[in-house]
Amino acid sequence: MPAYSPVLGLVTGVLEVVAGAYVSSSPGRKTVLRPVAAILFFLAAYQFAEVAVCAHPDTLILSRLAYLIIAWLPPLGLWLAVTLDARRIKTFKPVSLFYFAAAGVLSLWILAAPGVIARSVCELVLARYFPSRPFDVVFAVFYQTGLLATVFGSGLAMAKADDAVLRKHLANLQLGVLGFMFPSLAVRLLFAGRPGDLLPSVMCHFAFILAASLFALALRERRTVTCPGSSGPCPTPTP
Repeated sequence: MPAYSPVLGLVTGVLEVVAGAYVSSSPGRKTVLRPVAAILFFLAAYQFAEVAVCAHPDTLILSRLAYLIIAWLPPLGLWLAVTLDARRIKTFKPVSLFYFAAAGVLSLWILAAPGVIARSVCELVLARYFPSRPFDVVFAVFYQTGLLATVFGSGLAMAKADDAVLRKHLANLQLGVLGFMFPSLAVRLLFAGRPGDLLPSVMCHFAFILAASLFALALRERRTVTCPGSSGPCPTPTP
């Protein structure tokens, strides 16, 4: 088995932390920037968790921590989509709240069941997990449907948005999610015959595409509050 190298995870994690810190301190609507920064920090947290998993593959609490982190990414994406939905689609917020509640239930399951991850192995730049079958199925349904809800919800909100900036923000979110979903699923299909689940690792490495797209969103948000004829931001109220 090729030796695991932590370099990609560490570099990606550091870049996502720097991006998250920049977004957190940027001028703009805090209701928009907070979920963007939260997603960037959670993506970074997974990278560091995976490095820890691969440094101590027999310490299964670290593998559970990795799953605990990524469980919150779909609801965070939906939170951002709801925030950007200026027309307030009626079913959007309840769906977002449902996924937050589901993430909470899954987190309790991960914390309360020591056997939820049987073992983990690492090779090249990827971690491969061996979750218990019931958890594996439930988590997969939760995660994939959460991402699809973000993609379709963002598209619906985009179609209804009158504000050009919000439409572009929603496009960044949708393209960012699609940009890591499809390559990740393609890799998963290529390795379908191999034991263990490498999808969490693959998705979070490809999610650098999402991080870059959200960073572009934050830069646009920053530009919207820059005073005409000035290089500095306008004083704007914090929502």
